Amino acid sequence: MESNSDEKPEQQDVLVPASLAKRMIAYAMDTILLFILIQLVALLIPNLYDENSKAEFNNLINQVSILSSDDQFDSSKMATFLEDSQLSAETSEMLLSMMFTACFLPVLYFVCGDAFFRGQTLGKATFGLRTVTFQNFEPPAFRKILIRSIVKGLASITLITPFLLPGVLNFCFCLFNRNKRCVHDLLSGTITAQPSPQS
Repeated sequence: MESNSDEKPEQQDVLVPASLAKRMIAYAMDTILLFILIQLVALLIPNLYDENSKAEFNNLINQVSILSSDDQFDSSKMATFLEDSQLSAETSEMLLSMMFTACFLPVLYFVCGDAFFRGQTLGKATFGLRTVTFQNFEPPAFRKILIRSIVKGLASITLITPFLLPGVLNFCFCLFNRNKRCVHDLLSGTITAQPSPQS
């Protein structure tokens, strides 16, 4: 019986912490993609409702567009504006659907990348980056992936809302610790890694 000792084992990349510059560019790419996806969904959702609701929604958007940027980012003024608009139940439901989708899509995107594509979103895959555990650079358990994706996804959404401080703190935290880890990295026990140049 012939021996298979001459067969070489599959070589695995030696992983090291990813550079901050690559992480930032990869995240920017993911953010642009997510923004496009959310915009597409926002265009599709009104088509699920009747013409009156669509007309009321379009009128609301037109009224919001003529507000000053300060008013648009003032949560109390926007809450008063929506209350004074006296939207129908269907249009209110439409807005809630859009808000839920805007929060859910980023979380789903990061979960899918980390859980089903070897820890890689499209942005990370461009640079060969991947999400791994901080302790041993192994693929993280789904629980860790879920924690990481929820925190990172919601932090990403806050950056385009009046409540952007949590998102800013999450991502800027990497500037103030030795391992350059964001809050979502710390809470999930993960880190973004890249193949070692010497591997």
